[in-house]
Amino acid sequence: MRRSAAMWVSVAFVAFSSVFSTALAADLRAPPRKAPPLLAPAPVFSWTGFYVGGHVGYGWSQFSADGDSRTAKGFLGGVQGGFNYQIDQFVIGVEGEYAWANVKADEPLFAGTLTLKNDYFASAAGRLGYAFDRILLYGKVGAAWTRDKWDATDGFGGTATATSARTGWLFGAGVEYALFESISVKLEYNYLMFPQVTPIFATGGGLTVDGSAGVKLNTQLVKLGLNYRFGL
Repeated sequence: MRRSAAMWVSVAFVAFSSVFSTALAADLRAPPRKAPPLLAPAPVFSWTGFYVGGHVGYGWSQFSADGDSRTAKGFLGGVQGGFNYQIDQFVIGVEGEYAWANVKADEPLFAGTLTLKNDYFASAAGRLGYAFDRILLYGKVGAAWTRDKWDATDGFGGTATATSARTGWLFGAGVEYALFESISVKLEYNYLMFPQVTPIFATGGGLTVDGSAGVKLNTQLVKLGLNYRFGL
């Protein structure tokens, strides 16, 4: 009888312990889970802002008159400045450039030399580009200016010189890459078209020029540049 009573007491204690443990577990709430920290999105690069810079390059000028042509070649270097404004991935802007040039051709003239030369190039153009973050592909179109210089000697003391200012059109395309937030490097190609002009020569030493024809000029420029941007 005592052994049976002890068994029931044991069963009752186990059942009570199980119920108590279940109730206690229900009352103990799990600690709230913290949401993982949100990662700040990487900043999107913007091309908006004013910029200034410099460039170096190489040019080819083709002088054409009466079915004949001469090609002048040489280096150039200069400065540029402008403004970009970015809308989504499109970038619109304006740019002005000026380059000192030594694009020339030397031709024999009797015992002397005839030198054709463009000594500067300038332009004012609009730009339209498409940005892939730090890479900008763009085209440009605008006005261009240059100056022809003709210098001739015949080797016997005779000279002939002429200077012609030209105004024409510029078409170009390029790619620009932002190395840092404010510094970018660009590679650009320009095609310049100028209408014909008729050089007027000043002569001396007995050298004469029997009239002159209208001369057309087309120039190609390849330039490598560096820009510093002042972001807004």
